[in-house]
Amino acid sequence: MARLIFDCDGVDVIAHELIGDVITIGRAPSNDVVIDDPTVSAQHASLTKLPSGYRLKDLGSTNGTQINGVSITEADLRDRTEIRFGHVTGVFREATASPTQTTDCEVSGEQNHPAEIQVPGTQSIFCPRA
Repeated sequence: MARLIFDCDGVDVIAHELIGDVITIGRAPSNDVVIDDPTVSAQHASLTKLPSGYRLKDLGSTNGTQINGVSITEADLRDRTEIRFGHVTGVFREATASPTQTTDCEVSGEQNHPAEIQVPGTQSIFCPRA
C-alpha cells in the first residue's frame, strides 16, 4: 500500500496509508491528510491517481510545495520522492516497498512504477516546532 511518511523533527515518524482516487492534504480538518503546522495551508495540495501513475498538485498554498527540493505546481510521484509542504517534509513510498523500507526515508533517484494510492480516512499529524 502506498504511503506518505513524515518525520517530525526526529520526534515521531508518521505513515499515512493512501486510499482513494483523490487525496487532499492541508491544515484544515476536512482534508484526508491533516498536517497541523502553521506553514501548511488549509487546503495545501492534492494527490490524484491517474492511469499512468500519481500526480501531486499544489492548490495555491502560501508557502508552496517542493519535490526533491524543487518548487512545483504539479508533478508526478515516484518511490522515495521527497515532498515538502511548507516546512513539513515527507517521503512518498510505493506499495511495492517492503515494510522495512518504509522507515528508510532517504531520497534516491530511483524511478519505479507507481502503485495504487490509498488513504483510510482522515489522519492528522502534528510536528512540534522548536
